[in-house]
Amino acid sequence: MNTVESKVKNHMKHSDHIEYPDFDKMFNSIQMDELRVADQLKERSQRSKTKVAIVLGVSVAVMATPVYAAFQYDWSDVLSHKSGIESALQAGYGQSIEKSVTAHGVTLTVHNAFVDDNRTVLLYTIKSGMETDGAEIRYDQMVLKDSEGTPIEGHYYQQWNEEQGVYQGYFETDWVMSENQSDLQFAITGVTYLQDIQEDITLDPKNTNTQKFNIQKDGIETVEVQSFQHTEDQIMIRSNVTFTDTELNEQTWARITAYDADGNMLKETESPVYGTEGATGAYSSMQIFNEKQFKEEANRIAFTYTHEKERTDGTWNVDLSLSQQQMGTGSVKKEMDIPLQSLDGEARISGIVVTPTQIRLTIDHQEDYYRLPYRTYQLEVGGKVLEGYVSLEGTLNPNQTELRFEQSDSSLIDVSSVANKPVTLIAKDRVDEHAGGQTSIRLKDISTQPQTITSEYEGFHINWTYYLKDGNLYVGSSSPESTFGGINQTYFLEQGEKQYLTPLYFNDTDNKHTEVFHDFKGKDIDLYVSNYTTKKSDEDLRIPLHSTK
Repeated sequence: MNTVESKVKNHMKHSDHIEYPDFDKMFNSIQMDELRVADQLKERSQRSKTKVAIVLGVSVAVMATPVYAAFQYDWSDVLSHKSGIESALQAGYGQSIEKSVTAHGVTLTVHNAFVDDNRTVLLYTIKSGMETDGAEIRYDQMVLKDSEGTPIEGHYYQQWNEEQGVYQGYFETDWVMSENQSDLQFAITGVTYLQDIQEDITLDPKNTNTQKFNIQKDGIETVEVQSFQHTEDQIMIRSNVTFTDTELNEQTWARITAYDADGNMLKETESPVYGTEGATGAYSSMQIFNEKQFKEEANRIAFTYTHEKERTDGTWNVDLSLSQQQMGTGSVKKEMDIPLQSLDGEARISGIVVTPTQIRLTIDHQEDYYRLPYRTYQLEVGGKVLEGYVSLEGTLNPNQTELRFEQSDSSLIDVSSVANKPVTLIAKDRVDEHAGGQTSIRLKDISTQPQTITSEYEGFHINWTYYLKDGNLYVGSSSPESTFGGINQTYFLEQGEKQYLTPLYFNDTDNKHTEVFHDFKGKDIDLYVSNYTTKKSDEDLRIPLHSTK
């Protein structure tokens, strides 16, 4: 992924030896809509993308005069995974702003603001100064500043509204007001209009070897494409892109696009993942297709990437006077000191904040970037259940983890009543990480011919498949045992030094994992497990929450 937010997510796996995408969290995040859903958030013309602005720069002089606007929009699609804001909007909470600024043919309008003790959210629209046909637009900067002019960190997400001809979005920040009233400024700087460019490539969909294509255009040097068996009837297409313009690495969405003989695009069967760091540091994307369809119906295959079409320089500022009182129902805060059971005292729940839009649970831990061993979180409040997720937004405290639960219409909780209702945290789908032992797995007679051996490791039967392709060593691992989560990473010793293999992909459903070691020269190696996971899918953790301070 190419945004700051997604890069944080992809590199939250802190390791002493190598950085690589945290695949189990990544695929779990896809299920929680924290990355993106391909059909809804990526494909042009229906495509719109999560965009993130970490505020760093300084504002330019005001270039336009604010005016007032009044127009009603349907925000349900934009707020599809921010149900708390949508519920608050429908309930009449929040502050109506309806303030616009126009310059160089571009109009920025702030429609509503939501300020509580969990976050500040602005709903905005952008009316472009040129025809875009729904193509993506980006900004040099999208920024919220306090009364002193200090930038406030945040992120934004927007979608194209074809009927109204505007981009609808929200800007969200963890910043909360310390006073009931605050004067702020919301601004965008520089508007870039993007377009999709396609370069036809002679990719053989039935060839499993690495296929390399020279692009030599628009800052892109080459793309390497590999295919892997993902499931029995699915194929994974992995593309690694190298750039002559390194800045483009942060800006483009690069992927493989296939069309049948009638010109219909073949759709992925699972959510694609774009822009992770590949095995050699290259931009890497993973796309899952129906194997039979891709191999037999792909008539035209193209390398597709986004590129700047045009831009409009300028700064658009909207002055705001925000009030917490407009949220009406206030908030409830409780300090706690509750150990998370069965975690050996490593983590403790330290507090909860309940607002009309969201409930946040804070967990303290001594270990930096400690990963909670559960993949599903729910909060039961007075019989109503809210779905939650581990937050990777905002400024990350290495010794704290936040669980966020969006309010929704179906389970809207009256903030004032929370103090008198039982609240229970429910954690499910436990996955524990383990350091590997000193037991090695012998890989013999390594060649281009795939070989499979079975070993017993830490009480589990593990199947290992290994082979050479294009001079690189590939090692796949899987287990028939449902309680085995998967091998995360392996290594071998060369002159006493650990040589780590780089993870390529992980299928969380059946614990299959594939790694690669580039430019492998040996014939036999003793492979060691660096770390692995185990699963307790049926184990639920229920913790009643009560204030202790």
